[in-house]
Amino acid sequence: MDTIKEKRMETGIAGPARSYRTEYRPHKERNRMKNRIRMIGIDLDGTLLTKNKEFLPYSKKTVEDALEAGLTIVPVTGRPLTGVPVEILEIPGIRYVITSNGANTYDLTELEAVRKEQAPYPVLTAGSVLRKAHMSHDLVREILSTASGEDVIREIFVRGVGYHDERTQGLLEAKFALAPQIMAYINRSRKIVPDFEKLLTDESSHVENISLMFLSQDLRDRVYNKLETSFNEKRDPLIHVLLPWVTDMEITHILADKWLALRDLGRKLSICENEIAAIGDGDNDRPMLHGAGFGIAMGNAPDFVKKTADMITLDNEHEGAALMIRKILEKGEPDGSEID
Repeated sequence: MDTIKEKRMETGIAGPARSYRTEYRPHKERNRMKNRIRMIGIDLDGTLLTKNKEFLPYSKKTVEDALEAGLTIVPVTGRPLTGVPVEILEIPGIRYVITSNGANTYDLTELEAVRKEQAPYPVLTAGSVLRKAHMSHDLVREILSTASGEDVIREIFVRGVGYHDERTQGLLEAKFALAPQIMAYINRSRKIVPDFEKLLTDESSHVENISLMFLSQDLRDRVYNKLETSFNEKRDPLIHVLLPWVTDMEITHILADKWLALRDLGRKLSICENEIAAIGDGDNDRPMLHGAGFGIAMGNAPDFVKKTADMITLDNEHEGAALMIRKILEKGEPDGSEID
């Protein structure tokens, strides 16, 4: 098979220029040599996308080549469906996408026609959601009540779209005034509502994610402790709390988990856990980095995420995810060897 260097010359798309050696962390007692990777779950922000939210040509070509070679490539993201870049959704061969930290798994073949007619908001059709883990309205009210009285930005995500009020929209516009690409993502994936109660009285509004943004880490930690105290008293914890950034918190159903969603999709496709690779950089990626046959952390991931993975690649600015996919295409699995 062509080497990575030859493949770059053939495609005319330059990848990262510098050499690197992956760091190998063999913490899983598995016989990897008997299992070639058949499916790759890839996080988006901080992984496949750059810090400016760009999907670079070399990364796109690498994904296309992997799909052409028969690999199943699955975007696995904390974003809602409307926040997934169209340029990723419309790559031929991308059939499945996992959104809202594992709350929804979509079959895009059911969405394709209506997405093009109704862009940018997909219209969900029967059969398009293969797996879902949503929170009840009473549970959502309880969570929002626990965070009430605090100076916090609140968003809830329903049917692949985020909802917030006018105040939140103004705060976000001020926060990201110098980051137009982030604001474009927010405007594409959010709708403004006067309040959440109308959504929470609509039985068809299944809440997949709650996002809370705080002014300080201390404030976030105080709300986290309140939630922990409240839900630890219950026999069933019901919720999964993620801390993606120092002032942010995301809350989903306890079964909304990137790895559980990826694993269940693999089972549906007759792909075993050892045949799955996962690539990510964040707290919400740790379950799939630990559970997959190969967990690959980005070079820009924090140390506590890297410790969960088997291997560490380059950061997202140097397309570390694409390099690992190329390695899998060559060897059937990443092996920690040097890539020129």
